[in-house]
Amino acid sequence: MKNKKLNIIDCTLRDGGYYNNWNFSVELINEYLKVMSAIRIDYVEIGFRFIDKVKTKGPTAYSDEKFLRKLKIPKNLMIGVMINASDFVSSNDILNLAKQTFKKKKNSLVSLVRIACHYYEIKNIFPLVNWLKKSGYKVGINIMQIPELSKKQIKSSILEIKKSQPDILYFADSLGSLNPKSTIKIINQIRLSWKKDIGIHAHDNMGKALNNTIASIKSNQVNWIDCTVTGMGRGPGNTQTEYLLFELGDNQFRKNNYVDLLNLIKEYFEPLKQKYKWGTNPFYYFAGLNSIHPSFVQEMISEGSFNQEDIFKNLKYLSSIGGKKFSKDLISLNDRYYKKPLPGNWKPKNLIKNKNVLIIGPGNTVKSYKKRIINFIKKKSPLVFVLNAHKSLPSRYTDAHIVCNKLRLLSDLGKYKKLDKQIITPYSSFSDNIKSKISFKKILNFGLGIKNKKFIFKDNYALLPNSLAITYALGICTSGEAKRIYLAGMDGYSKDHPKKFEMDYLFEMYKRDKQFIKLASLTPTNYNL
Repeated sequence: MKNKKLNIIDCTLRDGGYYNNWNFSVELINEYLKVMSAIRIDYVEIGFRFIDKVKTKGPTAYSDEKFLRKLKIPKNLMIGVMINASDFVSSNDILNLAKQTFKKKKNSLVSLVRIACHYYEIKNIFPLVNWLKKSGYKVGINIMQIPELSKKQIKSSILEIKKSQPDILYFADSLGSLNPKSTIKIINQIRLSWKKDIGIHAHDNMGKALNNTIASIKSNQVNWIDCTVTGMGRGPGNTQTEYLLFELGDNQFRKNNYVDLLNLIKEYFEPLKQKYKWGTNPFYYFAGLNSIHPSFVQEMISEGSFNQEDIFKNLKYLSSIGGKKFSKDLISLNDRYYKKPLPGNWKPKNLIKNKNVLIIGPGNTVKSYKKRIINFIKKKSPLVFVLNAHKSLPSRYTDAHIVCNKLRLLSDLGKYKKLDKQIITPYSSFSDNIKSKISFKKILNFGLGIKNKKFIFKDNYALLPNSLAITYALGICTSGEAKRIYLAGMDGYSKDHPKKFEMDYLFEMYKRDKQFIKLASLTPTNYNL
């Protein structure tokens, strides 16, 4: 390993996209590429190649050849992309999907393709690896959540990977739980069965990403290193490019050009960081310490309705039951939990049919327009459903609370005990543990299933594109054949926030459904209603 060149991959445009929905401006990208070239970064992972027919994300989520050819890519800078193994192994024809996604290397600006892969997916990606290599690409396989694997699982993973002969074996500290000592231990385990190049992708939950990366380099066994500018990346982020280069010294970059990186940070990335607030904090540290997936923290912070006590209470609960396992159910506002719909025993038609419904969201406008909303309720006599446990109106003006996010439900148990209203929730899908915790409430059990980009309404359940409370509420009202749906407190995110794009797309998709019910907002909103 001492004679092998150290390869640095900056992943900012790929990993950082989790915060801004991969909407980086061409101006930022071109300046970033120029600076990466100047400081002698070897590879830039320009983004993903998501398999998404309805492209709702920014261009670096797809990084197709047409987009890449619009960029000013310096000649000395190699370009990489990442793909998710799950996108390909779920296909009926993995080779055809590969051919649709990638051109042969001679016709592409991409040099490196990395495959993010869970332990259980490894044996299914061989056709993909073989096709990419034959097409001329350098190929890396990233084993995710490797600290959570046993020695036996690590060894069997590597023996499987060796069959397809990728160029690089990467390991990702996905939960940010490693320290330098445990990092070296994993590297030694890998090296027992793998003699080719090794790479590390470190997460900064506990502020140890840089230390773990430096320890890997000093071991003389790792020669591929990931980093991102200002650490911009999913959850708390990653090893910071600027700090890594300081540690490596003048042999790794042109010292007089380091100022270019500092200027890039000041002009482009500091404003982004102020807006999206990545980086470690006490919640990420606690998550890393207890092997809880950092996406729990990111989701609760970005969702906006969890206060500090709520977040910590949920993390303590996750630590007691095993956060890494539970994360498969709850990541991305628990969409995965509802993949298989379980019908409820309550039919909304019995309550809602041909009636107006008012859905109360969490926005501050409910307080600002409280008198008007109450006057509307007195005049129109709608059924009033409140999302989650918010108490922005007197109880006498509300009929029920709607909740489907289990983290939200567990966090608000104390509030529900004080509320005298029934809860509408997908009770059938809950574990006995969660059912026992809400046994004190009257439950209207309406089923929920998640089906990508679909609205399907049944008598006692709905198939929906996600498990947001507002989406679930739309499912209830539409299945119940409401006369009209009114909204209040759906203030919305700022115009360039990625969550706003997601919500606008949700409402647009709903309005295109043949069963949709007309929507009207009683309070100001940033959404396109």
